[in-house]
Amino acid sequence: MLFEAIKKHDPDKIALRDETRAISYGDLECEIQTRMDALYGVSVLGIALDNSVDWVLWDLAALKAEIPCVPVPPFFTKDQVSHLLHSASVSHILSPEGLRDTGTGREGVLPTGTAKVTFTSGTTGTPKGVCLPKSAMEKVASSVVDVLDDEFVGIHVSVLPLAVLLENVAGVYAGLMAGCTINISRLQAFGGNYENVHKVLKTTEANSVILVPEILRTLMAQVAVHGPLPHLKFIAVGGSKVDPALVQQARAMGLPVYEGYGLSECASVVSLNTQKDDKLGSVGKLLPHIKARIIDGEIQIKDPGFLGYIGEAAPHVFNTGDLGQLDDDGFLSVTGRKKNVLITSYGRNVSPEWVEAVLLAQPSIAQVIVYGDAQPGLSAFVVPASSDANIEAAILASNKALPDYAQVKDFQIVPPFTVQNGTLTGTGRPRRDQILTLYTQGNEKEKTHEFLQHAS
Repeated sequence: MLFEAIKKHDPDKIALRDETRAISYGDLECEIQTRMDALYGVSVLGIALDNSVDWVLWDLAALKAEIPCVPVPPFFTKDQVSHLLHSASVSHILSPEGLRDTGTGREGVLPTGTAKVTFTSGTTGTPKGVCLPKSAMEKVASSVVDVLDDEFVGIHVSVLPLAVLLENVAGVYAGLMAGCTINISRLQAFGGNYENVHKVLKTTEANSVILVPEILRTLMAQVAVHGPLPHLKFIAVGGSKVDPALVQQARAMGLPVYEGYGLSECASVVSLNTQKDDKLGSVGKLLPHIKARIIDGEIQIKDPGFLGYIGEAAPHVFNTGDLGQLDDDGFLSVTGRKKNVLITSYGRNVSPEWVEAVLLAQPSIAQVIVYGDAQPGLSAFVVPASSDANIEAAILASNKALPDYAQVKDFQIVPPFTVQNGTLTGTGRPRRDQILTLYTQGNEKEKTHEFLQHAS
């Protein structure tokens, strides 16, 4: 479906462009074939490159050659990368140094038909690999093109890492199916905190872009200073909760922002607001190929599309763990999460238990609860082990063992969690909801200790 669509576009039109090269639709097949020839003997390919035309070409070559591809997220720690390589049995990895044999043994057996193994941000130190067939990714890309129609055809700029499924499938694959020019800037071009995102979008005359909420906030601040971006027709925002007020503010600034909802197990996008079908506060209508229902408040997806996790078969009905509602007009709303997994405003999945375990390894911390859903960084309520405990030093030490997206950026000292005050269960487990309610109320809140970015 994807490669057939590519052949139908004007061969002289630019398909992929970055700072150093441009590839037309007519030249794509030759470029892909050259890389397919280079993949002889590769059983599973890992891609550890910065965003570039080359990243996309190698990815397409693996897809066409039916070689499983495993993108390596640039925000993974060394331990997480090692876990990724071993669990997915990556035989060769493509890095700036070239294509090389990893020497990795075959630990995980990928399901037959696996085209891509995507590892999320990592709710723990050892995230699961989601195994996707080519058909699932093509269905999503095709559905995105169908619901956006001609509004999507133009210049799409890849802002998120290509290793993120949302950009890889909903951005690049959908863009190529539609006949877009995909403009790919290296991640460094945006700056460490995306301080150059406005400049890149203006320079490229971008018509569409996919953002997470935190980058949207950054872009809004830059628009206020540097002026509007009149070429933009569609900004998809997802990966974390989006405050409806933020969408309204962005639209008031001339930014065409539309919220969506996605899952790795569904090959990224599940639902999306568009110019034709839009409801503020919802995550849009389900894509045409998606079948979902709400059971006991939880969003369930029938035949989600993935083949399973590495070493674990896929269910016929996927329980998302997200709580939601589906209204009479077909708009889906996500109201909360059944589990404790946090999603930062950068779209990174973090299990609070993972971070808490690292913090509790510090002798000066007796009890701790981590929170920060939809926030740029994580925060913690900390019970010191003694009156003279240096909590700031303990958290700084813990942060060294955590990737940036899972580090604690501020904390608040609180009294001990006990059964008597309702913050502890009878078996000694913290009552998260009660603790958050108690200590986030203005009259209960003590001074928060904020970390500067460089301190972590």
